[in-house]
Amino acid sequence: MKLSEIRQAIGTLATVEGEDELEIRHLLTDSRELEAHSTKAAQTLFFAIRTEKNDGAKYIPELREKGVRAFVTGDAVAALQALAAYVRSQFHGTVIGITGSNGKTVVKEWLYQLLKDDYTVIRSPKSYNSQIGVPLSVWQLEKLLKDSKDSKDSKDLNDLKEPIAIFEAGISQPGEMERLEPVIRPTIGVITYIGHEHDENFASLEQKREEKMKLFVHSEQVIEDPTHQNVRTCAAVMRALGYDEETITERILHQTHETVLKVNLSALVDNVRYFRGLLRPQTKLTCMVKAFAYGAGSVEVSRALQKSGLVDYLAVAVADEGVELRKAGITLPIIIMDPEVAAMDLILENNLEPNVYSRQSLKTVIAAAEAKGLEYYPIHIKIDSGMHRLGFYEEDLPWLIDRLNHQKAVSVRSVFSHLAGSDEPQFDDFTLQQIKYFDRCAEELKKGLSDQVPSTTVLKHILNSAGIERFTDYQFDMCRLGIGLYGFSFAGAKLRNVCTLETTILSVKTVKAGETIGYGRHTKLDEDRVIAVIPIGYADGFDRRFSNYGGEVYIRGKRCPVVGNVCMDQAMVDVTGTDARPGDPVEVFGEHMPLEELADKLGTITYEILTSVSRRVQRLYFYE
Repeated sequence: MKLSEIRQAIGTLATVEGEDELEIRHLLTDSRELEAHSTKAAQTLFFAIRTEKNDGAKYIPELREKGVRAFVTGDAVAALQALAAYVRSQFHGTVIGITGSNGKTVVKEWLYQLLKDDYTVIRSPKSYNSQIGVPLSVWQLEKLLKDSKDSKDSKDLNDLKEPIAIFEAGISQPGEMERLEPVIRPTIGVITYIGHEHDENFASLEQKREEKMKLFVHSEQVIEDPTHQNVRTCAAVMRALGYDEETITERILHQTHETVLKVNLSALVDNVRYFRGLLRPQTKLTCMVKAFAYGAGSVEVSRALQKSGLVDYLAVAVADEGVELRKAGITLPIIIMDPEVAAMDLILENNLEPNVYSRQSLKTVIAAAEAKGLEYYPIHIKIDSGMHRLGFYEEDLPWLIDRLNHQKAVSVRSVFSHLAGSDEPQFDDFTLQQIKYFDRCAEELKKGLSDQVPSTTVLKHILNSAGIERFTDYQFDMCRLGIGLYGFSFAGAKLRNVCTLETTILSVKTVKAGETIGYGRHTKLDEDRVIAVIPIGYADGFDRRFSNYGGEVYIRGKRCPVVGNVCMDQAMVDVTGTDARPGDPVEVFGEHMPLEELADKLGTITYEILTSVSRRVQRLYFYE
């Protein structure tokens, strides 16, 4: 689109800088994201959005140097929405608009899978449903319109599919949906479950619903399944598009029976905000994203944490995890907790900061840094205060201080230790003993390094998630947040559930009394029962110890026991009395099946349940 046309669409809402004939292909609202298409900077239009904490206009000089030639200043958000509304007005295909509190992204992604064979589908990326995310989503129609025109001009119509757009919209306060309605202007409206998110900004649930319904004032049809089952919602949309029942059933059973780990990034950030609220403003916070972010997905979780502005450091276990984050555009400092000797060059090349826990590990990192000609490269010193896993003892400190003071390849960024039992009151005396020991060692180290050049503040940190809540007085300079990210409080706080493992029913049938279920015939029925098969097994992380009434799942408002042995890829559950049907959603863990409860049944900890979810399970990220 020519900048002159964009200027006309925006009108007097904001100032548009740039040459009229400039062709714009990309919209940018965050200067840090330019790298994604930096070679096309000359075709990028930057919206300098002003917030309470920042002003995008201050990044304009930097973007000019990178080749950006067009900028919007003033009321940039209103201008962005006006531009998107103009693009939407040029599109004459079907637009499906989705709103609600939960399930928007799931329905959108399922509809994409169900419709992509018949339509050219444009949809919101990830969970772009905000005042800024919605217009960025709708901007995708500009390329579709241009490609369609080019194809028609060349009479190359053979491969063209009818276009359809699917956009989701979320609001957090009254008045927001009225600004999004002309941007989406849905022909078909979809309402998912409306819950209690952002209740504080609405007088009642009814008012919230009324505000959300404003998205559909020009819609030809509005779809809402009274049971709020996402599968049935998708089926209703397909009916509205003219699909027959046989096709609907076949595609839904084929496409939507995947097992999905849903990760609520809004809940994650809210939980960080809770823990941050327990700390002094100057105390720094490290978030642990090792082990694939405890199974939730390290890249997406790290992006959400970085975007939140609440986090100072990230920490992973090994070098490859840190490299993955760097490649994904994560710029926060990253600590490598278990740096491998063979990966030291990789660590330094990717600006990762290694934990140093022994004499040999210190010698290794110094040698690697010296070989690269580096000076004062940041490292983190670990003290063994009682965990007896890794770290220096107090008697090691004279050697450590002397070695550090007689080199300039590395510089100590922090000194830290691990608490062994901060979550269990019976170990409180031991925890306090650990803290005292660590504090003594850290102060000795800091004093011994006082003449090190350059002079830097050495951060002290020992508290983990439980420690932040239970031993807040010992927060020192920084704390490390791990399992607390996912909604686990050790002080009884009501945190938000972040991860929900869901699947769907594959089949339902009645099995007669006297018959057995599954491998090994360990479950024998003493009466006729209705048995459902779900596509999740121990290869997905559904533990085999849940077999034969050892575990339950949540279906249609009822807990249903697992019968027979859990298989590698499937499990069977007793759904007698639930009216369960193929395609119905199944919660394995989440709001109704708390992780703590599953962990107790297996005699383990929540960490194991989360990290056991296989990578073959699709992760679905959303903001609500």
